[in-house]
Formats: sequence, structure tokens, C-alpha cells
Amino acid sequence: MNTSDIAKEAVRIGGQKALEFFKARDQLTIDLKGPQDYVSEADRTVEASMIDFLQRQFPNDGFLGEESSEIKQARQWVIDPIDGTTNFIRGLPYFCTTLALVENETVIGGWIFDPTRDELYEASLGGGAYCNGQQLNPTWRKSFSTGLVGICHSSKLTAQELAGRITGALERGAILRQPGAAALMLCDLAAGRLDVLFDQHLKPWDSIAGLLIAHEAGAIVSDYLSHPDWRTTPQVTFASGPEIYGEVLELWPETRNISLLSNNEQP
Repeated sequence: MNTSDIAKEAVRIGGQKALEFFKARDQLTIDLKGPQDYVSEADRTVEASMIDFLQRQFPNDGFLGEESSEIKQARQWVIDPIDGTTNFIRGLPYFCTTLALVENETVIGGWIFDPTRDELYEASLGGGAYCNGQQLNPTWRKSFSTGLVGICHSSKLTAQELAGRITGALERGAILRQPGAAALMLCDLAAGRLDVLFDQHLKPWDSIAGLLIAHEAGAIVSDYLSHPDWRTTPQVTFASGPEIYGEVLELWPETRNISLLSNNEQP
């Protein structure tokens, strides 16, 4: 198997194990890491199983996981065992397992598996974006007045800041969605089901696989790795269809200074 095939197998192993835990979630031990920030034994077990599988294939690679200590190497796998943990533990079937490959500070591959719908999204840098082997060719809406806007919410964003962002989008006629798993929302954007997504404080395992997938599907996306402290400091996660991007800059001034992933063209 090549690297991509191994990555797909790893993310499927994790996602299928997560789904098993989801079906028996009433038996899980759940801890609180911070305000509305949950972790369960499922998160830890899924991540450990993915790392174990990948280490056997690539013993010299490094790892950056949400629930484990970092192993530093020039080539590093970034893992979120369950993105959407709150949904997961509350019985909402909107969560996923994510995996990204970073080499020399560039994201070269991203894989996201939604086990409840058996959908595996993947992208390689310069190689396009796919879902279950079919290339994604999305069509995005051109304006907020016809668009569907994904809203993420972190504890670092004040209620006033979030309310202002929401009000501005609503005043322009947008419909909002806040399903609660940023990585899967980026897949929805890559598939053309969302037109805009923006969060200022997401962590790398929530973001970088989905950003690459959206980028390779043709969206304008933020360059998460443009900040040297991206591993330890939450960064902006932004994606939009190309034609709605100009209106985003008008509506949300904080998006104007975002570094964009290369090969995206600004209007």
C-alpha cells in the first residue's frame, strides 16, 4: 500500500472504532478538560489505535494528536480521534475522525472519515479532493443572500463577538448552520453544501485536514501553518467559495489579514 492507502486505512480504523463506542456511549467515562470541552475514553482509545497502526507502517514518523504527547519529526501525522466530541457523547450523529500529514511544515495530505455515513474524504496537495473515490466538483453560492454559512464557536470567542458575526450574516440574508464538528463542516463546504466557514481559534487537528480538502476542491482557505506556533496556539480556520469571498471581506473585517493557502486566487 502507498502512503495514502495506509492513511485511509488508519482513519477508517479510527472511525469504525469511534462508531462502536458511539453505539455504546452510555457506558463511557467522560472527563471535562475545560468549559464545554469534553473527552472520553473513546477519544483516547481511538487515537491510540490510529497511532499504533501508523507507527507500525512508518516507525520514523512523528505524531501530533489531541489526546497524546507530541512526537516531533520532519514528517508528522496530525490526528483528531473524534472531532465533534460533544455531539458524540450526546448522541448526535455528526462527528468524524481526522488525519493530516505534514512534511517540512506543509500539509501534503488530509483524510476525514464520517463513520455514520460511511464517507471518506481525502485530498493530496495538488491532487484534487475526493469523497469515497469520487472527485469533488462543488458549486458554491455567490452571495450571503443565497448562501449557507457555517458558524463555529469556541470558548475564546466572546458572546458579543459571536453575536456580531451572526447578526451581520443574517442581515445580509444568509442562513446559518452550527452543527458542531469543524472538520466535517469543512468537508461539507468542499462538497458544496456550505458556502462559508470561519473560526478564529480552532486547533490544528480540527482544521488542517479539512482545509486541504476544501482547498483542493477549489475553495479559498486559510493557511493554518503560516504561524510558526501553529502546533500550540489555535489559529484561524477559514474557507469560502471564491465568488462569495469578496463579500466576506466586507462583512467580517477580521478576515482581511488572514494568510491564504497558496494557489488560491483572490477576486
